[in-house]
Amino acid sequence: MMLQQRIDSYRIRGFPEADAEVLILIEEAAAGLFAALPDRFILIGGAALVFFHASPRLSRDLDLLASSGPLPDAQEVQAVLRSRIMPFAEIFELGQIEFRQGIANSDFARQWVLADQKTLFSVDFTKIGGRVVDPQIVRQAFVGTPEKIILTPTANYLLLQKCEAFLGRRYVKSRDAFDIQLLVSRGTEFGQTLLPHLEDFIAVHELDKRTIEARIDAVTAKLCTVELRPVLPLQLFEQLESDGFEGIRKTLRALFSDWLNEGRL
Repeated sequence: MMLQQRIDSYRIRGFPEADAEVLILIEEAAAGLFAALPDRFILIGGAALVFFHASPRLSRDLDLLASSGPLPDAQEVQAVLRSRIMPFAEIFELGQIEFRQGIANSDFARQWVLADQKTLFSVDFTKIGGRVVDPQIVRQAFVGTPEKIILTPTANYLLLQKCEAFLGRRYVKSRDAFDIQLLVSRGTEFGQTLLPHLEDFIAVHELDKRTIEARIDAVTAKLCTVELRPVLPLQLFEQLESDGFEGIRKTLRALFSDWLNEGRL
């Protein structure tokens, strides 16, 4: 697939051209890292939803969950990023590309990619969240570039991760709620394999009915406007806004209904 066709594949989903170009850079960064450091991590988070589940929500975070060994060296990562994205950055006339080390410890490391001192995206390596079991890992290829293979969780496991994030973060994020609604709307469910994992998570964190209700109620119109309006196509945002984002809250209530009805507490 030609480069313009790759850009257009994002444009028809509602992404502005500038965002589509950044997504191409993130694709190339991911493909380069998986080729240079095979079997070291899997792609999770919002980028996985954009690339492989047609999410319309812009994500500028390349989240990589480490599967074995120490996190990669910062210089090694920067070398891979430089070789893969520089040619595309030049075509897109983004200006001077720089890399900046962010947080770095044994469990988490972040690299920022900037153009003319403006942040384009981040690359996050983490061991936080535990290992994804092999049956829940799938091989995926980017649209139009079948040779670029990425390891990522199944849709069911991504739903589990999003639910754990929604329930477990210190502060509620509407992006988690939106991603949950997206996956549920595509027919994604936990199934008998993953449901016990959510049950264990809720039990370990002692999340009762009142706590879960409060987190759902925290998905307010104000929070959604602040967090979702900049990252969604305007038409979709206005559709969600039309009922005060009740559609998102309704999905959450249905998904957690067993706990809200005290059937599992």
